Amino acid sequence: MRLFGLTLLCMTLFASNSVFCRAALVEYGMDPGQYTAVRGLSAAATLCLLGWWHVRQHSTGAGWWRRIWSQGTWPGALSLFAYMAFFSWGYVDMPTAAGTLIINATVQFGMVGWGVRHGVRPGRRQTLCLGVALAGLVALLLPGLTAPPLTGSVFMIGVGLAWSAYSICGRAAEDAVEATAGNFWRCAPLAALAGLAGLLSGEAAHPVAVAWGICAGAGASACGYVIWYMIVPRYSLVNASIIQLSVPVITALLALVTLGEAITMRFVLCAALILGGIALSVLGQGERR
Repeated sequence: MRLFGLTLLCMTLFASNSVFCRAALVEYGMDPGQYTAVRGLSAAATLCLLGWWHVRQHSTGAGWWRRIWSQGTWPGALSLFAYMAFFSWGYVDMPTAAGTLIINATVQFGMVGWGVRHGVRPGRRQTLCLGVALAGLVALLLPGLTAPPLTGSVFMIGVGLAWSAYSICGRAAEDAVEATAGNFWRCAPLAALAGLAGLLSGEAAHPVAVAWGICAGAGASACGYVIWYMIVPRYSLVNASIIQLSVPVITALLALVTLGEAITMRFVLCAALILGGIALSVLGQGERR
């Protein structure tokens, strides 16, 4: 139950990132580079405090910043920055439903493909569950889609591949808090450069848009990614990818609460397929791979 609760909270925070990003970019016209900078730097600052407190609880605190830095990795940091940058630029002109579909489909191919290449092959049950969940996701999103813009589609594919890489890096993390903080620290200079480029090419962002970026960085990203690094080693590689198919469902529920969007019978049926596929896969695969 504790793992289930953490997983649900983590996926909810992931879904919140889309809501915050769309609010900043679409409603207030924030530059994607500035949004990436605010999100990345606010997450790094939050994790600086969280990491300091975490290390103090487990040691004397001497050289705590060296310990956190050593827990991060350059592959994890670069994939994290690529994810945030592609996410920001991709959502400028990409419809939410189309973007979510492309991201989640790419994550499945990225993580499962990496596993197959390294000898971690999904079983028949997992393959069936993955197919059921993907069918529910496509049925939920595809009927209302128009042809997505090519540039935005390329960015969203980049988001999915970068997140797959970041998730795979997290399976080897020794400590979730320290590894997440170390990765954000390493990518902070890149985020700052993206923000500087955004300032040079456009006007400063609206204060409300900056607030949305801080919510995404300090809240949804800093906390969500720590939880993800905590739980991802507890799942098989295939299950870790399938679980993330719940994000579009949670995003729709958040839209209902925040935007007043109605939930249709199609949504209920498709959500049952997605969540049913996830439940069957996770409950039927207890061992870690």
